[in-house]
Amino acid sequence: MQQPASLYEPLRFLTLELQKQLYQVETYLESGDLSQAEQSLKRVDYIDNHHLNLLRRISEQTKTPDQTQPTDSVTLQSYDHINHGLKALSRQLQAIVFQARNAPKTAFRLLNKKRVHATFKHLTSGLELIEPAIEADDSTLAIDICRLQVRIDQVCQAQLDKYQNRLRKGQQTDALLNASFIVRDLGRLGEALLRIGEGIISANLGQMIQIERYHSLEATLSALSLNPQEEALTIRTMGETKSGCTISGVMSSQESEGEMLAVFKAGDKAKLKEEKTGIENWHEVYPGIAPQVYSYHKSGNKAALLFEYLTGDTLEKLLLERDRKTLREALQALFQTLDNIWQETRIDSVLPAHFMRQLKKRLKDIYQVHPELESQSVTISGVKNANMKTLIDQAEAFEQTLTTPQAVYVHGDFNLDNILYDTLSRDINFIDLHRSDYTDYVQDLSVLMVSCYRLNRFGPQDRKLIAQTMLAIYDYGHSWAQKINDTDYDLRLALGLSRSFLTSTRFVLDASHAKAMQFRARFLLESLLKLTPEQASTYKVPKEIYHD
Repeated sequence: MQQPASLYEPLRFLTLELQKQLYQVETYLESGDLSQAEQSLKRVDYIDNHHLNLLRRISEQTKTPDQTQPTDSVTLQSYDHINHGLKALSRQLQAIVFQARNAPKTAFRLLNKKRVHATFKHLTSGLELIEPAIEADDSTLAIDICRLQVRIDQVCQAQLDKYQNRLRKGQQTDALLNASFIVRDLGRLGEALLRIGEGIISANLGQMIQIERYHSLEATLSALSLNPQEEALTIRTMGETKSGCTISGVMSSQESEGEMLAVFKAGDKAKLKEEKTGIENWHEVYPGIAPQVYSYHKSGNKAALLFEYLTGDTLEKLLLERDRKTLREALQALFQTLDNIWQETRIDSVLPAHFMRQLKKRLKDIYQVHPELESQSVTISGVKNANMKTLIDQAEAFEQTLTTPQAVYVHGDFNLDNILYDTLSRDINFIDLHRSDYTDYVQDLSVLMVSCYRLNRFGPQDRKLIAQTMLAIYDYGHSWAQKINDTDYDLRLALGLSRSFLTSTRFVLDASHAKAMQFRARFLLESLLKLTPEQASTYKVPKEIYHD
């Protein structure tokens, strides 16, 4: 971890003042000497001054970094993390003094002096390790700081268990309760050390990270015979999924070897288990389209997945950069790939997508982000328009009358940012595969089309290219429908687009853009419900919905 010269002095003084406060609070708890309690409280002002000084230096370094030794943003974030961890430690010590001063003398006599001393010994060790951990080439000492939290918790919990057993007997209840409060607050001191250790580890890896996630990273990297404590590795943030999982790239810190080694994904265990299963299923049905899984690690309700880094650009990037030539090549490669996948994975079963059923499940989330979209029915010039819920119910009944072709294996979350195109090999790859399954191919096409429309780009040329891309996807789907004699393609696509237009408003904060998507969804549903059987047989999705 870098140690900018401007941050060394305030951090050093802050740590020294905290060591003094620790000593004074420990002496007070062991002896009951109120003068030590008073001295520890006076120490708080000095600690606050050094905390604010360090905070100011970090802010200055962020705005005007030292050009002779530029400091990356993660390192500055880490110093901020350490700074607030030290401040929290001081505040918790202050709270312990206030709690102890108001406690009866009998509570002091109930404190186990050996356990109090063990707690403060661990805390002192943690403070003494901060500077060496910052200066170290690896994260070993920072991990040692984090582990002290577990030891402190064990020491304090053992004492609390004894108090609880004695409380059951109904003797000295007031004193036991007060002693329990003091020991409980002592146990919380370890949380500040954990925060400090995490800050140092984060700077070493190049990304803010919690210790549980670090252990998951260690466990998954073992599949590549890599150890973040021994190897010069950097973790680069690559984004966050809509399900809350974080995605990072693991790469060599060596400038000469700065290649991406793997992708590390951490988050909810159920989501990542689904993704692991999805990737494995894709290797069964269409080998080569999905990344290789290197390792999977679970801990409680969290999990981590380490998998192959695939080269190439997302279709979203190509569209946003308006790289028309490459985008056209990528779409052609995608359509050929889909042709191959759907041809090879067609099964005899008919598995409708149930677009309106999907939409109903997400209505609550939609209205939570955009409550203004939950409009009631209105009457205009004597004509009453149905509210959205009524429209969806009617459309669901209409959907059940449509013919669905044989199911194929679909991506399930077929957004632009989940499709990669390698310009050198001209290969297509899929990522984020936790929803893959057999169903109607229109599911993927409708999601892909709306992921184009919802992009937060409103320039005339951007919107024109978005409309052209959506039309190209429609045309491809139409050609596939003709190939398999799918006569209800446009009708199901209109339902799929309605579903995706509405559900996508959850990810768009721009009220006018969200309203435009809701308008398109409503327009499509109303148009479908007005069709006569003859009109339905020749229905085409209106091209106007692609344009603003």
